[in-house]
Amino acid sequence: MAERIVILGAGHAGGATAIALRELSFSGSILVVGDEPHPPYERPSLSKDYLSGAEADPVWLAPAERWAELDVTLKLGAEAVAIDRDKGEIRLADGTIEAFDTLVLAMGGRVRRLPLPDHAAVRYLRTADDARAIAAAATPGARALVIGGGVIGLEAASTLRGLGLSATVIEAGERLLGRNVPAEAAEWLAAAHARIGVEVKLGRSLQSLEDAADGSVLARLDDDSTIEADLVVVGIGIIPSTEMAEAAGLPVAGGVLVGDDYRSPADDRVFVVGDLAARTRDGAAARMETWAHAQTSARAAALAILGQPPEVEPTPWFWTAQCGHNLQILGDPASGDAVVSRGDAVRLYLRDGALVGAVCLDQPRDFATARRLMGKVLIAETASDPATDLRKAVAA
Repeated sequence: MAERIVILGAGHAGGATAIALRELSFSGSILVVGDEPHPPYERPSLSKDYLSGAEADPVWLAPAERWAELDVTLKLGAEAVAIDRDKGEIRLADGTIEAFDTLVLAMGGRVRRLPLPDHAAVRYLRTADDARAIAAAATPGARALVIGGGVIGLEAASTLRGLGLSATVIEAGERLLGRNVPAEAAEWLAAAHARIGVEVKLGRSLQSLEDAADGSVLARLDDDSTIEADLVVVGIGIIPSTEMAEAAGLPVAGGVLVGDDYRSPADDRVFVVGDLAARTRDGAAARMETWAHAQTSARAAALAILGQPPEVEPTPWFWTAQCGHNLQILGDPASGDAVVSRGDAVRLYLRDGALVGAVCLDQPRDFATARRLMGKVLIAETASDPATDLRKAVAA
């Protein structure tokens, strides 16, 4: 049994791992090391309520006093630079050495930056401090240019419109939310953005940023068109922080590779959770960047660390709130071979008649029911009637 567990990364997944270890009765030492000055917080509000100023603080994973009650040591504002698996140690940028019996990697990733020179008008959105900096620059009446039509970019555009800015979104792909949202659901949100006045330019990329005479910035696109902006917000994904793991000889493939229990196949003492973990599914290594995965991976790793039996893994899901709407996505819609339309705002994805995914716009009851019915064979005709309780669609 490990006596000293070190967690690298004081974000949601790292903090949740520490909490889960204590809830599962681990009595040894827990050290959480994070490069941000803040204790663990949840990220979803950063592009929504926290950015808008509706929340004075990030959504803390636990109150400050809770960490002391749990006897978890937080070492914040500290950057880890190396892992020595032979010695069972990590080294920090200030030269400090911390020994471990078990190591949990929860560093997530860093923002993907524009392939352009830095510009004072550009703000990236990943951390609480990033969100505060954007909020400070978000003057009502100003013009915001958002680079990236994924979840973060669109949530930021929605929030900035709510703060009284105009907003234009540039997306290099042929549609919004191309990485993780079915096309029809993406169209629902595209229409919602159009209704609140967000302009969207698809199939366009940013080529340069030039200073304008009035102090604003002139963004030149790949078709040589230009957009004047006062604030440029970038949300084009993250780059997983795999460098230390790779240097320590741990296998990586778009993330740090782990087994079903989030343990590295190269070292029984090393676990990886949250955005950084790459698990093999259907022959391919894949990461999940969701709030739910931060929670579930943390608990699964804690159980494995303590040698306790694994729990049934919840069906993956995530949500996004934009333009006054809440879109929830469950399971793996792309794996379906049939789609059932349940009214205007619910789509059920079936494979061989069994429910494998769902998309719900402002329909929390259907979403909650779908979570309970995952894997069950549905009668499509019954399921398509929004006036009928979805539970009645289960085939006998």
